[in-house]
Amino acid sequence: MRAVLVSMNDIGRYPFEVLAQSMDLAALFTVRERGRHYMDITDHNDLARKHRVPTYYVENINEPEAVERMRALQPDYCFSLGWKQIVKEPMVSIPRIGWIGGHMAHLVLKGEAYDPATLCARGNEPLQYAIRGGYRNTGMSLIWVEPRIDLGAVFARGLIPLDVEHETSFTLLHKVGRMTSDLLRQNMPALLSGTPPRMEQDPTEYQPYMKPLRPEDNRLDPAVPAEENYRLIRSCIYPYPNAFLEFHGRRVYVESARLENGVFTEFRIRNGGTPWGAGEAWSAARGMQNA
Repeated sequence: MRAVLVSMNDIGRYPFEVLAQSMDLAALFTVRERGRHYMDITDHNDLARKHRVPTYYVENINEPEAVERMRALQPDYCFSLGWKQIVKEPMVSIPRIGWIGGHMAHLVLKGEAYDPATLCARGNEPLQYAIRGGYRNTGMSLIWVEPRIDLGAVFARGLIPLDVEHETSFTLLHKVGRMTSDLLRQNMPALLSGTPPRMEQDPTEYQPYMKPLRPEDNRLDPAVPAEENYRLIRSCIYPYPNAFLEFHGRRVYVESARLENGVFTEFRIRNGGTPWGAGEAWSAARGMQNA
């Protein structure tokens, strides 16, 4: 089976090896520039070189040049894993069998019971919403991409427990990446046979649709409980923009913190700038996560 991977962050790094070893991975599509997206991007070039996979850089996956290039590759499957753009027609109809995307929540199947402690919502930035909402579980749902956002049939799912006291967007990102890799590995026989499952979602909106997050949504409020601010800080750890507070006309960003028994015992701040420069500082930690 011939496949194409579309990815711009670490969620795509984990399944890269599974796809390259199990399928004819014909290409990687990724974005051209870092720092132009709400979430920082990850360079997959080392994996692409290792497996001799051509890399194509795009501004938007739906641009005419990308559509023509994808059509020429004649993929059986396309996988958008760790991708921040909506895949539209005609791009979504190019792969022969279908386009599988990832949604970082445990989407509910038709007839299933709903667990309010588990993030089941559709929409934007589910990784951050899982932490901000204080959920005990989230998940990774691989779904068949269609024009209706996050409403396609489910291909595979996995439940991910959260450390409700200290989970960060960085640690959760890598949990999701490992789960994505495991789901593909477990379901590879069905993919290779050309008969992968398509499980219908429950159309009911159990939880509100997650709206796009803006920089202003990351503002800390000293008037709210410390636990609430701590959840916000933890949801904004690199590779996301950091939570911030105003101090004499300046934005002071919180890169990391620790709350113990209602008291902040650690507080690492940055005066202005962006978190994207922290990418190199996190590279060693990412290596440990991949180990």
